[in-house]
Formats: sequence, structure tokens, C-alpha cells
Amino acid sequence: MTSAPGLHQPPTRRRVLPAGESGSLWAARPSCGIFAFRGTRLQVMVEDPLEVLFPTDCGLSLLSALDGPGTPMLEGVNALDIGSGSGLYSIALLAAGAERVTALDVNPASATQTAANVAANGLDGARLTCVTSPLEEYVPDERFDLVITNPPHLPYDPSYARGDGLETALVARRGGRAVYDTVVDRVDGLLAPGGSLLMAHSSLADVPRTVTELTSRGYESETLAVFEMDIPLLAYAEHRETLQTRLKELRAEGRAEFDGSRFTVHALWFRRPSGSARC
Repeated sequence: MTSAPGLHQPPTRRRVLPAGESGSLWAARPSCGIFAFRGTRLQVMVEDPLEVLFPTDCGLSLLSALDGPGTPMLEGVNALDIGSGSGLYSIALLAAGAERVTALDVNPASATQTAANVAANGLDGARLTCVTSPLEEYVPDERFDLVITNPPHLPYDPSYARGDGLETALVARRGGRAVYDTVVDRVDGLLAPGGSLLMAHSSLADVPRTVTELTSRGYESETLAVFEMDIPLLAYAEHRETLQTRLKELRAEGRAEFDGSRFTVHALWFRRPSGSARC
């Protein structure tokens, strides 16, 4: 757990999710997952799980960490959901009172699924804007009060390249850090002074590096919670050995932390100083 000088850090909560579905953070997860966030019962549906990933516990863990005292205020914020996928975070933010949410994803199917899920939850679609674009090319009209993201975190290998929505959601180049690095590089231009970056950060993708890079630029850092769970290998069962070999290589380089088939997800809260003018 790392923080900027002078920032008080409470003890980090750690939650161990048992192996298998019985330990899931979902209240129910058939074809339509059900979860509660800040007193509201919400649901997420995915029409084609090969085009848009059904949200995993990795992504849901950040919402679980935000569902309690001492967490960021969401009412009235203008938020950017990076890698929105099925719209899990967009739904939660709108239900919690966000004024506006921009759902950004490189996958065109994400926009359709996110809008459908917002409507299915009875939320105001006029407060949602869906944008299909790589993060590197996205040029917003304004800066946001809040940026939230759960980047892909599995390392790329040509042997299991799929070129579909599942790969977009789970696999990234640069040892699984490609989207993390882009978020870190671009966050100053996306986040308003005094704003917050919320991130579900996998231990497979070098948590200390992200924390060090942002705190060195003056961001306050807080770990809201740490969740232990299974590495999502089921979708890559045929290439399990190759994927595990790549992960072991990253661990040997000090760029990944895991134990057997278990890893951790860190719910991180970065706060940009109010007086920051960096761009």
C-alpha cells in the first residue's frame, strides 16, 4: 500500500474469494448477473460473451470496494468509464447519481450492450454517451471529475490471439500493461484538477509501477481493498500452459505477483491535486 507523503492510510481490507462460483461477488450470475451497489439492485446482461465479456469478479471487486464508507462521492460527477465493456461501471455510476457518464471502448459491440443495460435498469440514457475509440486516439471535449477503469491484464501471446471482444477485454501487450500504461500517460489530460481515478488493478500487471508513476506526479494514492481470486484461465483453457509460462516469466522479472492459480486485484483510488495544471 503506497501513498503520497502526508496522506493517512487506513489498514487495507483484504477479501479472499473462494475458488469456484460459490465465492463470486455476484448475487446471481446466470445469463444476467445481479449485484447491489449503494443500496440499488442492478443487473448486467451480455448478448454474446465472445463479443462482450461478461463482467468478472476482477471488475466487480472495485464496485465492492466502493460500496462502503470513506469512498469517493459519486453523486453529480461527470465520469469517464474507460474500457466500458458491458457497461458495469456506467450502470453503477448512473444509479449512484452521476450527472453524466461517457462509456469509452475500442469494441463497437460495447456501445450497444452498454446502452441496452442502462435502459434495462431503468436509468436515464440521456445521461450516457457511448464512444467507440482506442484510448490513445480519444479527444474529449472536457475533463472529467472521475475516471474509472478495469484494464485488460493478461499478457499477449501469438498462440492464443483471438481478435475478438474477449481478447480486447482480457489480453494486452507489454506484458498485460498496455492499457494501464496508456491510462497513466493520459490521465492528466482526462482528469480535472481535484478529480479521482478509480482502478481495478491486477497483481499480474505490476501494481507498484502504476502507484509509483502516479504518486511521483503528485497524485494521492489509497488502496481501498485487496481481493484474492482465481486467475481467469477458463477462457484460455486450450492455451493454459502457455499463458502460465508467460505469467511466470513476468513474475521472475518482478512484474507480476501470484501464487499458483491465485492472484489479487487492488481497488485503487488516485486523487489529483486541485492545483495541478499538468497536461
